[in-house]
Amino acid sequence: MVYPAMHSSSKTDHVINIRITHKTARVPLMEAVVFKDKPQALAELYNMENITECLILQTCNRIELYLVSEEGEETLKTAKQYLANRSPLHYEEAFNAIEISLNHEAYKHLMKITAGLESMVIGEEQILNQVWDSYLEAEKAKVTGPILKHLFNRSMTVGRRIRDATGINKGAVSVGSAAVELAATLLGNLEDKKILVMGAGEIGTLVAKALARRCLSPILVANRTYSRAVTLAEGLAGQAVKFDQLQDVLVDADVVICATSAPHTLLSKELVSSRMSQRTNQNNLIIIDISNPRNVEKNVQEIPNVKLYNIDDLQLIAEKNLAERQKCVETACYMIDDELVILDDDLKKLSVRLIISSLLSDAEQVRHTELDKALNMIGNVDDKQRKVIDDLTSVLLKQTLLPVIENLRMAASNGDKDLIEVAIKLFDKAGKNGFDTKDVR
Repeated sequence: MVYPAMHSSSKTDHVINIRITHKTARVPLMEAVVFKDKPQALAELYNMENITECLILQTCNRIELYLVSEEGEETLKTAKQYLANRSPLHYEEAFNAIEISLNHEAYKHLMKITAGLESMVIGEEQILNQVWDSYLEAEKAKVTGPILKHLFNRSMTVGRRIRDATGINKGAVSVGSAAVELAATLLGNLEDKKILVMGAGEIGTLVAKALARRCLSPILVANRTYSRAVTLAEGLAGQAVKFDQLQDVLVDADVVICATSAPHTLLSKELVSSRMSQRTNQNNLIIIDISNPRNVEKNVQEIPNVKLYNIDDLQLIAEKNLAERQKCVETACYMIDDELVILDDDLKKLSVRLIISSLLSDAEQVRHTELDKALNMIGNVDDKQRKVIDDLTSVLLKQTLLPVIENLRMAASNGDKDLIEVAIKLFDKAGKNGFDTKDVR
């Protein structure tokens, strides 16, 4: 039996992670390094020497490269240089901000990302979709293979499992998200409620987006600069309100969330009281002031059917929820450590996939050839008899090769490179060049 050429050596595939994140870099540096054309960047990475798989994970808080290479340390240096060179004007700052992880530490880092442990807000949900979208983008560009596929699939599963087991993603941990959670708690739900957001700055935008995900009715947005209100409202399928008309909204609004940077009062007791006398909505008017300084007079809470909450109330909610999430971190880390044992073993076994695939493929080809010869010699065989013989030869082949395959996987799991090299020499009888691993993967 002549086996086709296999992996030319028992070298180990290394997983390399190179990253710049919010932990080490300022926003201007992140903006300077960011990949504006990811497909082109993926092609550049893939064409680098010794890289057989690659992926770019990029969010507003992180720019990360995941690479697979037989030359771990050398490829790591090249990739770090590549990322630092993204910003020639900030080269030294970028180089110093880059963090690296190799193999086990790279797996662990990715799992911590999918679990939400590396996010600015612990347990945040959005990162899961961002990780998976990055994988799909790299897969579409045909620059991934079995190692990154297994690593990212496993990490996504772990991220979801940790959230389900610990509830690390539950409870608002920022003042903005706490405002939305409080409104939902007080009203039961936000689906059909009329909600006004005052302010289209950073906090107002975050609040409006969070509301839009939970409210079926259009979100109303008011801002001193009307054009900014229009831009935010259009992005949420909401409705912009001119600032001098926001008083009219109080007549039938359910919730008003004030998130401006104005240095003075916007909602006075007199103004709110005058509108409450004209109110058509039977529900209480809930006003949540998360501005700093406060934009709603404190004595507004004295008005009947008006409930006022301020930033201090919300900070207590956020801090309590954050403390609860912190308790979940230890459990999440234990779960990740358990998963890493399995993942390490899985990825080691993948290193002998080419030998096993080639062995099975060639053996199956020989089986079909010899089966056809035998059936022709037997002569008159009906379909049932043909299937019995075909199944018999298939079972015999699998049972014969099973110990060989299991021993190869065990050798990979134990790091027994000598045995793997022996297998390569035994089966690579053709003496031809090894596989082009980029084509196989």
